[in-house]
Order: sequence, then structure tokens, then C-alpha cells
Amino acid sequence: MSAAIHRLSTANLHALAASLRSGPLSLGLSRHSLIQIAGPQTDDVLTYLQRLADTGMSTAQVAFVIEAITEARSASAVLGQAIDIILSGPEVSGIAISDTIATVRTLVAEATHEVILVGYAVHNAKPIFELLASRMAAQKTLSVIFCLDISRRRGDTSLESEIVRRFARDFRDKHWPWPDLPKLYYDPRSLSENPLQRSSLHAKCVIADRTRALITSANFTEAAWLRNIELGVLLRYEPLAARLAAYIDGLIVTQFFSTVAL
Repeated sequence: MSAAIHRLSTANLHALAASLRSGPLSLGLSRHSLIQIAGPQTDDVLTYLQRLADTGMSTAQVAFVIEAITEARSASAVLGQAIDIILSGPEVSGIAISDTIATVRTLVAEATHEVILVGYAVHNAKPIFELLASRMAAQKTLSVIFCLDISRRRGDTSLESEIVRRFARDFRDKHWPWPDLPKLYYDPRSLSENPLQRSSLHAKCVIADRTRALITSANFTEAAWLRNIELGVLLRYEPLAARLAAYIDGLIVTQFFSTVAL
């Protein structure tokens, strides 16, 4: 019978709680008093309310239950607007999909002061970063921060500084040829000469203005953003986006991440 309650509109739930608290239904549960609020759901709603009353609840206490249901619905609606799933890949009947690169471009276009990009692999990324570079050129106060994985290939005995230098040259030549440069950081553990001590910066996310973020399986590669099957979550919820950004801040401020000179 509780399903009947959930079929009522939010406005009707508010009206029901008010009537139970201080209106006609506060004087006793009756079909006559309920019909204007519940309409075709009247009988089922009345049965549900009566079941609550039979447990010993007063009408004021039943009103509290209805208000709690209403608040939970409102919170769920807000959550639905704040969080979305980003599915890139072949279409499946009945399932809405989104374009990962379009989502990132929207975040970049909406950003007013900062974009943080964290990723593992970068390949053929110039078309991906072009909008971001143009936004930097147009808005000089826009801060762009990259945190990327720099790995030591098997058998490469080069100094860490040499591997980082090669990565920086490759990044400038192939992925970011524009004059306005971002800040770039990496995890130096990935370049340890001891394979057992190496780690990877495997996270992938884009954070805009610390208020919006995309957490995704997609790397900064043309294939990942245009062709692959990729799954992600878009957060338009400042507390979570700010928490992500604060974590990246911490890794940079404590010098857990090292700077790449571009």
C-alpha cells in the first residue's frame, strides 16, 4: 500500500502532511477528508495511513512520516540533477548514452578560473586539448593543471630527469603546441629504477572550478574519447568536486607530485 503514497505528487504529499498535522485529517482518518488530496489513490492511501495509526501513531506522528517521505523524494531529485552517468560507446536500445568528449568540452567551456585534468595515457591529444588551449588564450586568468603518468619503459635505464625531459618535449610537440602553457605534474614513483617500487598515476578525471567533475575510465586519447566504450560519472555537486580538487592540491603542495618543466 505504501506504493500509493509514492504515486502522490510532492504537492499532494505536503497537503496530506498538513491535513494530518492540523487540518481535517488531524481529527480522524476518513475517506471524505482524504479524497480531495489523494484522488484515485484515496482507498490505498487511507489503508496505508490506517495501518500506521493501528501501530499507535497519532495523526501528528503519521504526518511526520509523510514529511520524511517528501523530504527523501526532494533529496533524490536533487541527487538526480547532481550526478549523471556518462556512457560512451555503441547505442543500446532504451539506454541513454553520452559523448565523453562532449562532456569534457562542456566542463572546459563552463570553467571560469580553473581546470584540473588527471590522466594515465596521452595519445593524439591535440584535438582534445585545443578548446582548453583556446580558453587559456582568451582568458589569461584561467589556470590549467595536468597531473599525468610518466612511466619508465622496460629496459630503460635513463635518469629520471631524462625521461621527464623526453615526456615534456613529446607533450609540447604532439599534444600542446600552443604558447600558453599549463602546469604539469607527475608521480616520481612511476620512474623508480626498482620495478617493485613503481606505481602508476592511473586515475582519470576532469575538474572544473572545483564545483563540477567527470570521473571516467577514458584516458586523454583520441580513441578513448571518440571510439572506445568508456564509463564515467559526472558530478555537478560542489562538495565532491572540491574534495577531489583538494586531494590533488595536497599531492602537489606536499611535493608528493613533482613538477614537469615545459
